[in-house]
Amino acid sequence: MKILVTGGAGYIGSVLTGRLLEKGHKVTIFDKLFFGEEPLKQYSSDKNFRLVKGDINSGEDFSKALGNNESVIHLAALVGDPACKKNPELARKTNFDATLKIAHLCKEKKIKRFVFASTCSVYGFSNSQQLTEESALNPVSLYAITRLYSERALRVLSNSVFNPAILRFGTVYGLSPRMRFDLVVNTLSMKAATEGKISIFGGNQWRPFVHVSDIVDAINLVIESPVEKVAGEIFNVGSTEENYLIKQIGQVISESYPLVKVDSVDEIDDPRSYNVNFDKIKKTLGFRTKRTLKEGVKEIVEAIKSGAIKNTADAKYYNHLI
Repeated sequence: MKILVTGGAGYIGSVLTGRLLEKGHKVTIFDKLFFGEEPLKQYSSDKNFRLVKGDINSGEDFSKALGNNESVIHLAALVGDPACKKNPELARKTNFDATLKIAHLCKEKKIKRFVFASTCSVYGFSNSQQLTEESALNPVSLYAITRLYSERALRVLSNSVFNPAILRFGTVYGLSPRMRFDLVVNTLSMKAATEGKISIFGGNQWRPFVHVSDIVDAINLVIESPVEKVAGEIFNVGSTEENYLIKQIGQVISESYPLVKVDSVDEIDDPRSYNVNFDKIKKTLGFRTKRTLKEGVKEIVEAIKSGAIKNTADAKYYNHLI
């Protein structure tokens, strides 16, 4: 299959690129390369790999990259609450306006397979026991709002020719060629490795955690599933068993690394709380996650301690610092 991945040099995209190439797909990456080309260098010699540098906000750039591709996986965005809060105008332009623009272009080109990367952050804050794709949405950040509005716009555009699949990712963690340390599990794992202590703010907020490699597995599964099974569908991506209270991350870390000091802070810097159900993607597509939070913590700590990741304070690891 000929697949275009927007934002393919990013945290998820740089892992996805390798997986799609392993599957034998012809992969075109369309990316502004805001964080450089390094995450994709390992794929440059693959005959099925093509890199197009361009701005997602430019319809002309996107049209050139789209070419004769059959499928589009739309990951490109200004990702994360801090980055969007720092650049609200750019967030709206990149996350919503650009999504609408490329969706129209894909509809004109009759692209049947269009996968949109959304987030479980659209649930925001909920006192419900567990949230499904049918639950009420309550986004509490600009990032989540841009994702929700994009979801709605895509569904309005849907028809028999263009019918996107929407994936709401859980809170991501794990190693990636374009590593991030502004994600809660990655941040705490990094601090455990470099400082020997971590701080848990609040602690009673629920989050559904999912490894970046499991997200990539889900995207690949959706791309390769029969169109009629995924077209127009919304899927939460993660595992029901991997919902944790934030304070439980501290417990997971201290179990593996007893010498790490865990401080509890009453102040809550992020009020989001949502416990998510992932039965739909499991029942419809047979998707199951393969990695656990404990394994993710260990791989990050070991990568830092081994020297595989150096200078964790480098701005390239933080979306809101670039």
